[in-house]
Amino acid sequence: MFKKFAGLENRTERLEIFNLIKFNLTTCLRLMEFLSLALLLFGLGWLLSGPFTADGLFPGALLAIFLMLLAVSVARLPFVWAVSALLAAFSLDPRPAKSRLAALARSALHRGAVIWLITVILLWGLAEMNLWVWTLSTLGFGAALILGEACFPRLWRPEKLRPPREGELPPSLLARLDHWTAQTGLPRCRLMISSDFDTELRPPRLSGLGPTLTLIISEKALAAFPPREMEVLVVAAVIGALIKAPLKMLLLRFCALAVAVPLAAILISTLGASWWAYPLVTSPALVALIWLAAWIGAGAAELTGRLTHRALAPQLAAAATVILKDEEALVRALMILAERNLEEESPPAWREMFRCRPSRAAFLKRAHYHRHLAQFKE
Repeated sequence: MFKKFAGLENRTERLEIFNLIKFNLTTCLRLMEFLSLALLLFGLGWLLSGPFTADGLFPGALLAIFLMLLAVSVARLPFVWAVSALLAAFSLDPRPAKSRLAALARSALHRGAVIWLITVILLWGLAEMNLWVWTLSTLGFGAALILGEACFPRLWRPEKLRPPREGELPPSLLARLDHWTAQTGLPRCRLMISSDFDTELRPPRLSGLGPTLTLIISEKALAAFPPREMEVLVVAAVIGALIKAPLKMLLLRFCALAVAVPLAAILISTLGASWWAYPLVTSPALVALIWLAAWIGAGAAELTGRLTHRALAPQLAAAATVILKDEEALVRALMILAERNLEEESPPAWREMFRCRPSRAAFLKRAHYHRHLAQFKE
């Protein structure tokens, strides 16, 4: 149903329609998630009666959690599939419909299994522990998960990585990285190539912390960027290791965890004592309260992460242009990113604010400012 828009000859109109449809679908998806959790919260509070103890947690609570996950997944499915169909219609996802549907099913099963397991553990702890002990234990459990994902990213999200082949990266880039890291005292990041499929063209990125810190370049980026543009993007990513960018993102996730868990405890303590005239403290209906708090915390983490990346990205790119003394490569790299990802050069201000991602024009303006500032300091 999106193919008629993909065939428009006017590029500006085509980009405008694509971004508007994608923004609306994403907004509807978020709204549907929130409404699903709210309906589950009130519906289960009305239907279920009687508390669950730790001994009675199985099989009743497990079945209730499974049904809640199934209901939320079914509600999300039309919007997720619509986004997938939109990307396919605009040639961002060349896979056939059967492959796209299989990938969505695998992702939904993996996501549902992880959420189910974590929720069962949290609900079991809530039935066994005092509320404040549960809050502190959940904070520790969440912090361990975040640290584990940061230190061993491939353990939680498997990724097909391989070392770069001979001649795949420009020799000048490797020599420059060796020289520059020796001057700054920064340890040389491992360079790995990712062969995972991605609908978007993404610049090089850092993954992991400490000894596991890795610079990952996708095969799609290697094919899309010429050597000079790739050099600017790689150097900009490596500068992120110098200013501890992965650590800053990790701290943001800790802040989101510190908001979500106490919020769940407050909801449980205020609504769980006596709601619909029965104790709710150990009822499976509380799962919806925990999910609602986690959803708000995850949304806050995503928003703050994107805002931080929005502020850091122009500074890293500006520093790379100062080091490489190549002002034109950054502009060409951003043009390639905008064209391949069907991004508008100057989207409306309200949409830019909601997407938390600046337009190419705004990015260049900020990058020029930081570059001139760095040159002035020199």
